[in-house]
Amino acid sequence: MKKYLALLLAMVMVLGLCACGGTAEEPAPETEQTETVELEKIVFTEPVRGYHWAPVYLAQTLGYFAEEGLEAEFQSITGTPPHAAIFSGDAQFTLVGIESALMCAEKGQGVKVLASTSQKYPYSLIGTNEEYTTLESLKDGIVAGGVNTAGGPYSFAMACVNHAGLTPEVDVSVITMASVGYAAAIEAGELQAAVATNPWGEKNLLDLGGQVIVDGTDDAAIEAIIGSASYELFVMMASDAYIAENPETVQKVVNAVAKAMQWMESATPEEIAENLLPLFEGAQEELLYDAEYDKERGIANYTGYHTESGYQAAINLTKLAGGITKDIPAEDIYDDSFLDAAWEALK
Repeated sequence: MKKYLALLLAMVMVLGLCACGGTAEEPAPETEQTETVELEKIVFTEPVRGYHWAPVYLAQTLGYFAEEGLEAEFQSITGTPPHAAIFSGDAQFTLVGIESALMCAEKGQGVKVLASTSQKYPYSLIGTNEEYTTLESLKDGIVAGGVNTAGGPYSFAMACVNHAGLTPEVDVSVITMASVGYAAAIEAGELQAAVATNPWGEKNLLDLGGQVIVDGTDDAAIEAIIGSASYELFVMMASDAYIAENPETVQKVVNAVAKAMQWMESATPEEIAENLLPLFEGAQEELLYDAEYDKERGIANYTGYHTESGYQAAINLTKLAGGITKDIPAEDIYDDSFLDAAWEALK
């Protein structure tokens, strides 16, 4: 009996060794490998990092550019026009005001606006104290209108002065001044009014005791001054040459921006501010204030398209500032074909 048990035990051990040997010879299961997709890099230039181009920034931070196989880099350009880079090839797209597109077109520099990111006039004219609450009260005063005479803030100040029946340089001096210099000039009594180009800038002037003279988001007030309640000021554009050579990339960019517009329309101010923060380091309070203001006033453009009245107002204001001398057909400025395709796909 003992011999039988010993023999049985030996057979079990041999079978076990064979089984182990068989398992060791089996190939190990293949490990799942994630393929790394190289994204196409695109560069945007801008004069400043500004909230009113939010849909383009959100296309990056929300991952919509990545979904299209793209990775965006944003470069703030000072000292030279940011759109110059799309002609030199240092950038593919630029974020500017509509007046820049108009001036490029008059100079024969072929560009196209691919999307408008705002739909209402976001500027306001702020009197520096309680003595200056109307346009008429600015007679014999000084108004700050941004950094250059061909820019939107300057033309807005000029339009406000003209609307009041005041003659620039006779009844009112409209000067150029960067917004960072407003506070010191107000304290020194050197300004009677200044143009605020964004909600946070307006808040800073109001905190200094300023008074709203013209609110650009007030439909009736701004229509009386510029002839339109809508005004698609902030735009994304590219050169005609780049668009012709890279239509697929352009379509991907517009697709991503349209998705961001769609997301932004239903998002809360808190969600918008949170998702913009990666590109606006340390500006959480400002972003939330801008987003809340934007939602209340309906400044953002959720379609990307422009209106005829808004475009005509842009022509008139840019003429007033001396940026252009003649009317320019809308088809020379806008290419809506990429927006049309993007929205058709999203539907």
